Amino acid sequence: MHLYSMSQQDLIAQLEVELRAALAEIRTRFATLDPNVLRHRPAPEVWNILECMAHLNRYADDYIPGINRAIHRAKARCWMPGDTVLYTARGRRLVRRADPANGKTFKAGKRYNFTHQPVEPEVIKSLIIKYEQLLRILESAKEVDINRPTVDKVGSWFGRYSLGNLLEFLIRHNRRHLMQAQNLLEKP
Repeated sequence: MHLYSMSQQDLIAQLEVELRAALAEIRTRFATLDPNVLRHRPAPEVWNILECMAHLNRYADDYIPGINRAIHRAKARCWMPGDTVLYTARGRRLVRRADPANGKTFKAGKRYNFTHQPVEPEVIKSLIIKYEQLLRILESAKEVDINRPTVDKVGSWFGRYSLGNLLEFLIRHNRRHLMQAQNLLEKP
């Protein structure tokens, strides 16, 4: 759950706890599963577990480099941590859409949709590595004002997200799709 009046340090701490829990879940629940279970699709239009993981992996691939650049830029400019997290209108929409409590389903863009594409179980190991990088990023983000640096929206000529809004989105989005993958395990 996100609060629009949260301090930057509290948000980062909360995201770190959530990401550590997600990493533990990926390692214990999904990384050890049989490939046939990972590829099981309960209905033709429903993603399987590997497609969920590939989707998350692509987001990490797309945004981690920009996030790293934003943090380095903020450190170079001496943008010290601020008090509260600020949300742009775009950032607020982004976080709301990714929130697992939001029951709406959204169509993934072509770049992020792996339905019926060959995805191998190694995508889970790759996601674990990227999320360990994201943990280190959260540690670095504690040293800067997460409201000031921005990251370009991938696949768009215009549009930027503040570092804090994007970090919150990525981790909420992760939780949303891990819940989706968990639901797939519970379906026959």
